Order: sequence, then structure tokens, then C-alpha cells
Amino acid sequence: MNKIEKKLIKARAGLVLSSPFFASLALQLQLKEDKSCSTAYTDSVILGYNPEFIDKLSNGEIKGVICHEVMHIAMLHPFRRQDREQLKWNVACDLAINQIVKEADFSLPEGALLDVNYQNLEAEVIYSMLPHDYQLPQAATLVGNVRDYKPDRNAPGAPLPQQQKQNWKLAITQAAAIAKAQGKLPGGLERLIEKVLQPQLSWQEILARFITENAKNDYTWTKPNKRYLYSGLYLPDLHTPTLGTLAVIIDTSGSIYQKELDRFAAELQAILTSYPQTKIKVIYVDSKVAGVEDLDIYDLQLHAKGGGGTDFRPGFEYIEKQQLEPACVIYFTDGWCNTFPAQPDYPTLWVLTDKASFQPPFGERIYLQQRE
Repeated sequence: MNKIEKKLIKARAGLVLSSPFFASLALQLQLKEDKSCSTAYTDSVILGYNPEFIDKLSNGEIKGVICHEVMHIAMLHPFRRQDREQLKWNVACDLAINQIVKEADFSLPEGALLDVNYQNLEAEVIYSMLPHDYQLPQAATLVGNVRDYKPDRNAPGAPLPQQQKQNWKLAITQAAAIAKAQGKLPGGLERLIEKVLQPQLSWQEILARFITENAKNDYTWTKPNKRYLYSGLYLPDLHTPTLGTLAVIIDTSGSIYQKELDRFAAELQAILTSYPQTKIKVIYVDSKVAGVEDLDIYDLQLHAKGGGGTDFRPGFEYIEKQQLEPACVIYFTDGWCNTFPAQPDYPTLWVLTDKASFQPPFGERIYLQQRE
């Protein structure tokens, strides 16, 4: 065992009594010297480190680095990158957790990314707020990179990503319970962990629930209820449920891609097969109404029309002027706008293409790419 590994083990051991949550998770990571990285990293299996980087740090800063890597895992970052650019994703993850590490009274190496403008935001939100061509400032330091978890082909029985994520969820739950029992789990950290571990419905399930709740259960007299005919009672039977008119407003400001429209249309079409009499009014909007078309569940092809700025008002104004009276409105958008109309009388569901920091004054919101 060399002196650098001893420094890491000493710092990790020092967390056991003072910070059982971080210690419990850190002890499950394999320490690995890796000079190919400039600082440190984790993929949920190992805690890799550059010995020259660790050698320059104080014991307190090494504890901070360990806790930083643990927070990457506690936020399940090794499983959430999807197709996002690696450097920008690492920056977003660091900005999401460094403030938490500082608030837990740990020191971080000089140059660690800290910005109160991103406080309490998830990595996906921060990523979407960063410039497209983001470059790491010269004086800044990525305390610890987060790498995607990939099963080790040379390790028979290595868990697949989904199983590895579930294993860590269990470990995080147990670590939080141990720390809470000792009175050493900060309230802010507890709420954050609960948010990560809380089971979420998929966006498809929420969309289906929203549509079902707003369907009309019509009764018809043309088909009497057979259960009561024997007694001479001629009562109406429950007819096929329908939505009447469903208004779908599509944000065509230029940041919505066709593959996202196709995915949304396919799911919407699958759900609406239960409501064959539904009329679908599609309204394409950027800073004005760019196009309108009537579709049905057998031909639900969405093609963006427009491409200017973004304004949420024109679509709702069109519905009002045309007196459409929709059963509900589904607004498909990236969420980057803050001009809203007055709250309408009908239910509204905002379907977001990514985790934008979006707080509409009315309606529900779901994310097309929702974290599991």
C-alpha cells in the first residue's frame, strides 16, 4: 500500500463516525490509481484517482473529493447521461452536487465549480441551461468526473446497468437509514435522496392517465341497457367514452426535433385508440399560429410548421377565437418561454422535451425523457 492510498483510506475512515451516509457508500467503491484522469472519477464501481492530484490535497479536501464522488452515485449520475455530451454533462453534475458537499461542511479543492444560479437544480436542468459550446474555464477544476456504468466483460455475473442502478438505490436507502438513526443525515440531503429514490410514473403513464381522466362517458338512448329491459325499464346504456375534441399545441420555435414529434405522436396515437371518436385539432405555434390541421387517430402525423420565436399565448387565443371548447389541451414544448395566457377553463398538460426549469402558472407538466 503506497502513501497516496493510505491518505485515501485514512480520509475515508474519518467519515465513518462523522458522516455515516457518505462513509457507508464510499466503502463500497474500489480505490483505483489511474493516471489517465486528471483528478478523480467514479462509474459506480470504482473510485479512480490521479495520485499526483490526491497528494496535493489536505485530509479535509480528500474527504470532500470522496463525498463528491459519493454524491454522484447518490444522484445516480452514472446512469443518467443518455446521449448528452460528456464534458458538458460532467460540468452539469459537478454544479449540481458541489454546493451540497459544501453545505455538508466538507472542503473542496481549489477551482471546484460552484454557482448559486444552479443551486437546487438537477443535472439535466443545468445541462440544458449551459451554452451549447460550453468550455471549462481555465481556472476551474472538475473535482471528480462521472463515467457511465458499463458492465465489466471480464467479470462473469457483472450486473447490467438497470440492476446496478437498483443495487445502488438499495444501498443509498440503507445508508440514509443508518445516518438518520444516528441523527447525522442533514434534512436537505434527506429530502434530496427521497426525491431521487421516489418511484416515478413514466411520461407515457401520466399522459394516459391525463387523457383518461378527461374523457367523457356518454350515455346513449339508441342502445338501451339490456340489464333492465326484463323489468320494463328503458334506460340508457353507457356508450363508448370519447374526448370530443382534443387540442394539441406544438411548439415549433426551432428547438423541437422531428424524432421527438414522432415519438410523442406514436404514444398519443396508441392511447387514443381507446377513444375512436375523438377529434384532434393540432395547432403549430412559434410566436404566432403557424398552421392548423385536423387529424384523427388513424393518421396522426405531426410535421412542424413555423420556426420563429416562442410565445405560449397564440395557441390558446386561437382556441378561444374558434370557440373549440376542447376536453383538454396538450402542449408539446421545450419549455423555454415565460409568456403565458390567463388560465383557461379546460385542463392543460405540458409535455416537455427535456428537463427545462419550467414552472407554468397552470396545468400539469411531464417530461418526454423522464428519469427512471
